[in-house]
Amino acid sequence: MMRIGLYGGSFNPPHLGHLKAAQYFQRSLALDEVLVIPAGEAPLRATPMVSGEDRLALCERTFPFPVSDIELRRPGVSYTVDTLRELHARYPEAKFFLLMGEDQREKFHQWRDWQEILQLAELVVLPRAGEGVGGFIPLEVSSTQLRLKLLLGEDCSAWLSPEALAYIAERRLYQPLTPKRLHHCKCVAEAAEMLARQYGADPEKARLAGLTHDCAKSISFEDQQTLCARCGKPLRPEDLAAPPVCHAFAGEAYLALECGVTDPEVLGAVRWHTLGHAGMTLLEECVYVGDLISADRSYPDVEHVRTLAARDLHAASKYILEYIFAKQKKAGKAIHPDSLAWYNELKGEI
Repeated sequence: MMRIGLYGGSFNPPHLGHLKAAQYFQRSLALDEVLVIPAGEAPLRATPMVSGEDRLALCERTFPFPVSDIELRRPGVSYTVDTLRELHARYPEAKFFLLMGEDQREKFHQWRDWQEILQLAELVVLPRAGEGVGGFIPLEVSSTQLRLKLLLGEDCSAWLSPEALAYIAERRLYQPLTPKRLHHCKCVAEAAEMLARQYGADPEKARLAGLTHDCAKSISFEDQQTLCARCGKPLRPEDLAAPPVCHAFAGEAYLALECGVTDPEVLGAVRWHTLGHAGMTLLEECVYVGDLISADRSYPDVEHVRTLAARDLHAASKYILEYIFAKQKKAGKAIHPDSLAWYNELKGEI
């Protein structure tokens, strides 16, 4: 009887930890074959921004095993039980083993027809990171962490195969920041960190927010709307009336959904870096002003704003808002109510 291991997942992206798991899987169970199956539209998690075709290609460049598009070809939500039924029909004499992590096992009772899955395949659960068993030591990195590293332009060669890295670079996957935009974000990170150190905010959080504040800038407006809705914070009518500022809201959603950022202070700083709002936190204000005084900025009043920021953060914020309001009035554009509320608050403080 042929012994076939099934290794499914989002693989968004597949990394060397996935490869180690698959190799351990094959070796420890003496499998005749390991079939790698990138998930289609998964029922228990958000649909990845990267296409199924690209994730399939990345798997082919990561695993020395067959990669199947069985779930990617299936329309709608993809269920493991349907995959097992199809494979049983294709290989009626085979014995199937289903590999999963501890996190998946904890949710297994939520899977569709999980009792039937237990009849169709034997479950094999991998140990958690730090719990090496039988010679298997998990690689302590996740796809979510890698998406953030790739977003920031960090070196990921320790976790991704050279072929996968080359494909990611060629297709600019997980890298919504263009090289020019990434340079701007690095400049903003430096300015925000400097202000945070001067005024007493967390410099590490200021740096991370600065590095990621424009992460959704190059994403289409339609995708920005989708991200915000998926995050449970759909764009409001006043936001839709000012499309250029919506990338900030989408940036918060992108970081939360795709990059695993959970710190509400960092997410808030990204969300409000274009508009501001009543009750701005110190960290939010450092990023807001840092965005306007970064080393790459060259608008007419930038030196004056830098001087103000070095002396009085609130005064710099107020001046920036007045500068923006004047430009909006000249262009015949409405002032966003969140910016106006913050401005009125600042006027009462200064």
